[in-house]
Amino acid sequence: MTPWRFAALWLALFLVAVASGVDLLAYLAYLIGFAAVFLWSSARLSMEGLSVKRAVGQSYAHLGDTIEIEYTLTNGHRLGKLWLEVFERSSWPEPLPGRVLSIAGGATRRWKVFAKAARRGRFTLGPIVLRSGDPFGVFGQRREVASEALILVYPRVAELAHWTLPGSFLEGNVLTGRRSLQSTSMVMGIREYQPGDAVNRIHWPSSVRQRGLMVKEFELDKTADLWIFLDLDRRWHRGTGAEATEERAVTVAASVAAKALREQRNVGLVATGTHPQVFQPDRGAKQYGKLMLYLAELEAGATQPLAETLVQTLPRLRRGSSCVIVTPSLDPAWVRPAGTLREAAIATQAVVVRPMVDGDPRDPARRNALLGELAVAGIAAAELAPGARVEDLFAQRLAARSRVA
Repeated sequence: MTPWRFAALWLALFLVAVASGVDLLAYLAYLIGFAAVFLWSSARLSMEGLSVKRAVGQSYAHLGDTIEIEYTLTNGHRLGKLWLEVFERSSWPEPLPGRVLSIAGGATRRWKVFAKAARRGRFTLGPIVLRSGDPFGVFGQRREVASEALILVYPRVAELAHWTLPGSFLEGNVLTGRRSLQSTSMVMGIREYQPGDAVNRIHWPSSVRQRGLMVKEFELDKTADLWIFLDLDRRWHRGTGAEATEERAVTVAASVAAKALREQRNVGLVATGTHPQVFQPDRGAKQYGKLMLYLAELEAGATQPLAETLVQTLPRLRRGSSCVIVTPSLDPAWVRPAGTLREAAIATQAVVVRPMVDGDPRDPARRNALLGELAVAGIAAAELAPGARVEDLFAQRLAARSRVA
């Protein structure tokens, strides 16, 4: 019952008691009036001295992970609270569970909530809402505690046991332990300065310690750069949820990037979608964070064909680089630019993501024809079928090699 309805009923009872002159009704009206004052006062005190804090176990998680959220409720008032509801407003995909509890005066209550990351993206928690009132719920009190937290849900990263980094067609792409006359990203050691050495190779801290000029020696890099092409042309993507081609394509791209970065490779990304962007190749934890943050919020939405993206990006790729193309597109037009990459000494692989339900009855035949054209062009390709594990990508190709051997 709302306070206004309660007040209207009490006023009607009081007027009837005055008009009729029945003492019992008058006593009842006065009793209810005093009770209402008491209930209103207890409702006002139900929020006194309360404070609540939230602690999030981690600021980011990967899709499918479970995030731990701990709440701490403190009652600084000497009077206890008979009942109190605590819940949170957030942009989390599913409502976070609240709690109804009682708390003694001067006491502290703690509890944990476990939330599963069911969708990629950037999510905010807060504010925290406290709701209480009198014992009968006639007069309610509500207070919002401004406490915001940001949680990033990155794509799922699968362990690609059967996938290996594409080898380069150029020499010097294996870490042989031999010294290189050219600067690479792998520093092998230092030696004494010799006439003709470039000044930018001098390692000044070692020169100070050795009291003589010392220069860096470089090791031949295993491969130059790895480029990942993620095609999010919405015209080819189908499905929703975890089995959507969009989600599985992003998972493949994130998994490839994670494995390459763990192996100390330079990784670049070319992605279409709602926010098309090009990330120049780099390595390390900083590049990992940049790519995962971008992929966390990326959605299918572009209408630029993959063939056009490959043609525009080709000048950025240097000879000896490698690239992986992730797409559900059945348009054969992108095979020729992909073959051009190979002709430019850029090792190329492709992952074709298949939807749960094809949009056209002719799509299976188109897909087989596309895979055949990729094979003719010398591009290693793997098909990610519906329900297949991302971890098993390229496993069939590996098994085929074993049978041939």
